[in-house]
Amino acid sequence: MKSSRGIVCRECRGLNKPDSRYCWFCGAPLPRFGRGPGGRRTALGVALEVLKWLGAGAVVLALIAGVYYAVERVILPIFQQEKTPTTLIARSTSTVRSTTTTTTTPREDRVVTGGADRYATAVAISELGFPEGASALVLVDGEQFAEALSAGPLAAAYGGPVLLVPPEGIRDDLTNEIERLDPSRVFLVGVSKPRSVTARLEEILEKPEVTSFAGDDPYETAALVAREIEARLETVARVVIAPADSFIEAIAVTPLAAAKGWPILLADGDRDLPGATAGVIEDLRVDAALVVGTAIDLTLTDVEMRVGGSGFDTAALIAEYAAAQGSDFAHTVIASGDAFPDGLAAGSYLAADNGILLLAKNGRLPPSMLSLFTDNRKAIRTLDFIALPELAKELALPTTGRGGPGTTGQGPGTTDSSTAGGGTTGSSTAGGSE
Repeated sequence: MKSSRGIVCRECRGLNKPDSRYCWFCGAPLPRFGRGPGGRRTALGVALEVLKWLGAGAVVLALIAGVYYAVERVILPIFQQEKTPTTLIARSTSTVRSTTTTTTTPREDRVVTGGADRYATAVAISELGFPEGASALVLVDGEQFAEALSAGPLAAAYGGPVLLVPPEGIRDDLTNEIERLDPSRVFLVGVSKPRSVTARLEEILEKPEVTSFAGDDPYETAALVAREIEARLETVARVVIAPADSFIEAIAVTPLAAAKGWPILLADGDRDLPGATAGVIEDLRVDAALVVGTAIDLTLTDVEMRVGGSGFDTAALIAEYAAAQGSDFAHTVIASGDAFPDGLAAGSYLAADNGILLLAKNGRLPPSMLSLFTDNRKAIRTLDFIALPELAKELALPTTGRGGPGTTGQGPGTTDSSTAGGGTTGSSTAGGSE
């Protein structure tokens, strides 16, 4: 009869009495390790059993940890490396890879539609820069650049865009954009026929507050605008002095001046300051100035000057100065420097991001601008091309998406146009005079 307290022989499997030392059937020694008299487990036996199970558990945990490490560090990175950035919201996305980390940061390239003319292009810029409307709007004469050069800082001070008014007045596409923006305040800067424009605005908007700044010459107009900026911001730390006979310098400095709240005043070449300009500097009680594109001599305490060999060289120096003043290449806009409207319209929305404006000549970046772009392209996160689709393709980073290298995206306010520099009329020399 078998007993649960007997000892089983390892050799013949015979059941022996608990106190037996040798098998009764075959004479082989019986196992007694870990058991005391009567076959009971000893403390040593229990400890060894526990250690056995702990060892088995440790082996299982080690296997699980090894599998987890292999999946996380080896298998998943293989699949992640195979993924490439894709076009989102109908815009082109390129990837900049850091040389020190494995992080990838996308760069978004946007091509603003070149409209049928400069007025339509300004509307497209407004749609991109102010998609939710604006509480204020600045309208400028679309043909006379000298009267319009001071508009950018005013628009930024009130948080609105700059639109161009054609000689015939406010037309349908401009009407639609004004209705979409729905501003409560509208400023007219050097606009011809201000009464008829104001009457049209009162038809489009509900009780708008319209203010017109129109001096006897561009110097007086810029001075009037400077006083309004000072009234809005309460203080002006510095003014910008730019030549009135060339637009490229004033356009290049507009994003910086607009972001800093610096009014743009005008000089008559290298001659003494016009009376209106000198008078408003005194009225503003400002003792600092940034002079661009002219070698005029000022008696202020703090005067910084940026003058290059050409208008585009000066614009490049201004961009470098802007970066040193805190502007950021993270948002960069490239616009035509062959005419004034595109860069002027881009200035106020770019100022909101403390961005940098680069100017193209005949649809391409001049050497000084190209060098700036190349040196800082890794810092760029948003790159807007104003009516320069061919340049956008040329400067796009290679991608491996379906669009192929140089692909640019399309979407509302950011669709391609048929020709480089579309949307701007008129031409200019390298010095930037129209």
